Amino acid sequence: MGRYGLATIAAVLALVSPTMDALAQVAPIVRTPPAPRAMVAAPVPAPAPTAAALAAPVVDRTAYRIAPGDELAISFPYNAELDHAGPVGPDGRIAIPLVGNVPVGGRTIDEVAALISADLRRQGVVEDARPTVAVRQYGGVVYVGGEVRQPGPVKLTATMDPMQAVIGAGGLLDTARTRKVVVIHRNPDGSIAQRQVDLKAYTKSGIATGIDLQSQDIVFVPRSSIAEANLWIDQHINKLLPFSRSLNYNLGGGAVFGR
Repeated sequence: MGRYGLATIAAVLALVSPTMDALAQVAPIVRTPPAPRAMVAAPVPAPAPTAAALAAPVVDRTAYRIAPGDELAISFPYNAELDHAGPVGPDGRIAIPLVGNVPVGGRTIDEVAALISADLRRQGVVEDARPTVAVRQYGGVVYVGGEVRQPGPVKLTATMDPMQAVIGAGGLLDTARTRKVVVIHRNPDGSIAQRQVDLKAYTKSGIATGIDLQSQDIVFVPRSSIAEANLWIDQHINKLLPFSRSLNYNLGGGAVFGR
């Protein structure tokens, strides 16, 4: 390399050196990585209702259930020729033209209407009958016994409660145990359900019994404890002792004193 080449390199280094020194004094730029995003859990969808839950009907336990002896009126808004009225037999069935014997005992009027409509559809008579069922006359009875004035069957009305049944039997006797009146009901499977009712709380404080009687129910009013004690005395003392508990003393002169 010649003399002029070395001089040129020296001149270039003299010019670049101050710039490199200035860059060395500047703090390096550090790039901070972005903070990671918080993981948000996806909402868990609520489980869909099962087909059984969707198909399960809402049972109205307060609705009146048809009983043997009830007289029904069945009308068809679009097929008046099918209108029919008649009583429910002792077997709980009613004979309807073009339908046959329909088991209606123990069912509500809505259940009976759906049953008749389904029978007509199945037989090919009417596709969508939509009948209206009404109880023209109630024929069911409940049986009231025990400490009432007129024990025996009482004609059932819609939403009859035990107190109404007792009133229908003439009311309570003074010997009645009103806090422990028994209501006996026979279930469709033949089993017996028994509940106690406090009629004193019902009449005194307005606490409802929560029982709507069904046909063939039994309402039994037991005897009070005092009445039971009096009955025991009458049976085991008054009628069993061979002598009278009253004693007469004759003091002479025709004067008689009794005790």
